[in-house]
Amino acid sequence: MSISEIAKHLKVSKSTVSLVINGKAEQGRISKASAKRILDYIDEIGYKPNALAKSLATGKSRTIGLIVENIGDSFFGPIALYIEEYLRKYEYQVLYSSTLGKNDIASEVVQTMMDKHVDGIILAPTDKQEFDVQRIIKQNIPLVVFDRKIPEIDTNYVGTDNYQASRNAVEYLIDQGYKHIGLITIPSGQPQMLDRFQGYSDAIEQKKLKPYVLRTSFIEKDDRPAVVIGKWLQDNPQVDALYFSTNYVCVAGLKAIKNLKNKRSVGIMAFDDHEIFELVEPQVSCVRQPLEKIAEQVVGMLVRQLKDKGAPLEEKIIPAELIVRKNQK
Repeated sequence: MSISEIAKHLKVSKSTVSLVINGKAEQGRISKASAKRILDYIDEIGYKPNALAKSLATGKSRTIGLIVENIGDSFFGPIALYIEEYLRKYEYQVLYSSTLGKNDIASEVVQTMMDKHVDGIILAPTDKQEFDVQRIIKQNIPLVVFDRKIPEIDTNYVGTDNYQASRNAVEYLIDQGYKHIGLITIPSGQPQMLDRFQGYSDAIEQKKLKPYVLRTSFIEKDDRPAVVIGKWLQDNPQVDALYFSTNYVCVAGLKAIKNLKNKRSVGIMAFDDHEIFELVEPQVSCVRQPLEKIAEQVVGMLVRQLKDKGAPLEEKIIPAELIVRKNQK
């Protein structure tokens, strides 16, 4: 049944029914008795207002857009669940989408979220998403950026200490007696990846050690990275420890080490934990980001913007934790 049919049955105007449905009876100067009569009838027939129509009437969709690189990976998947859990406490639903790290997809996703009139956006941006972020800001849509910053634009931001955490991880390997520590990473200009690289570089330079760096692409969904890593390890037999800039790079590295013709033991450290790191032998030490704390800060920051769009911008850096497992000397 439509609002028109309800109004006709109750012999009131459509605007009266609409105001009552959207909680604006008092604002519309509708008597309590009339509002109760309308609500009782709506409850009797089980009427559910169209979500889009209701959002247009109230100016609130009660939805939040969450845009990440890959909703299925071991970082964004769990953090998305935490974000959803915290937002549910404020009676918001979450619309998810993945960019796969591609700028054209990212732009389409942002436009779709805006077309759906989401009340706010939580974004892990691609490396060239400045224009899209400016569009969100110009539309006055509450926005929180997380995981990776956009240096040129002031936004609400939540992240971890990528530089210091990486430096701590490499210094730990050095303290364990490793002298030829390699970094295996991806070719990325994203700030968090640059910080992880710099943390490695500074730790190595301070101890006057030689850097060993391999950058390999993960765009293709195949075993190519593992093959590339394996060849690099064969060409650099002196490397006695490896620091991986992400957990999925580390997974490829573990495959490469397993397939080496000349077996050798190396120390392993990864940025971001993974469920398999405790299951492999030897176990993998890692930098663990505090996913639940990040999610809690992201939601808190967004809710403050939803309540007051003029609230000052905030930045929160949450320290990561070094998890040492039994894989070192």
